Amino acid sequence: MMNQHETPMGLPPAPRPAVYAASKDAGWLSKVGQAAQAENCRFQTSSSITSLINQAAADSDVACVLLDYDPRIQQWTSIEQLLFEKNVVAPVVLVLDEASGMAASEAVARIAHVVAINTMELPEIIETIQHAIGLSTLVEHQFDVLRCHRLYQGLPDRQRQIVDYVVEGAPNKQIATKLKVSVKTIERERQKAYRQLNVRSTAEMTRVVILGSLHDVVFPAGKPAKPAGGLRLDSRSDSVGPVAPITTKPTNVFNSQIPR
Repeated sequence: MMNQHETPMGLPPAPRPAVYAASKDAGWLSKVGQAAQAENCRFQTSSSITSLINQAAADSDVACVLLDYDPRIQQWTSIEQLLFEKNVVAPVVLVLDEASGMAASEAVARIAHVVAINTMELPEIIETIQHAIGLSTLVEHQFDVLRCHRLYQGLPDRQRQIVDYVVEGAPNKQIATKLKVSVKTIERERQKAYRQLNVRSTAEMTRVVILGSLHDVVFPAGKPAKPAGGLRLDSRSDSVGPVAPITTKPTNVFNSQIPR
């Protein structure tokens, strides 16, 4: 007899993706839980954003992360850094209240893939989760660009110079001549760069450099998303320019500025 947890082929079913939500509002979490169930997702909660991200870091299938954000007591930079350090690669839904205003504008521009308000009802929350999940592939690419950029920028100047020449196709002897060092020095520094970039070949190294160079395209400084309708946070900010609207539509996918 087939076990109830097995597929007809005798293999266990793939785990359902999980919706993660952090909030101290039990009523809001209850609605998000219903929305997750409607989308056939597991549901994980915590009152603490830090605790939630730590939980998500141990999960291999995170559909999206909803964070109830209060700019008066939370710092978006800390959230952003933790998401990166814990390798949580999932769309982030930043949940705000309507009074957040300009206090939340930077967080919206820097870490939100989708923006929502905490007065949403169940159908709107379901739509928000659907929009977030639809961004998964794009967010994975975005994270890869950021990871490669940080790896490349973390190289010492000399190694970065050598890597640039290698990617351009220059042989070790030519690089040595240009930098006025021995070929053995180039070989040694090149191997160090391989380890630093966590690659095993010139092809892999080239990919890191190419993706890393896309950082300023994917994360343009000072160019937040243009309003596309919906409820606005505000019209302008001297530091970040126009602020994205609060909407369940995906916003700011290419407008996060990650501290280097």
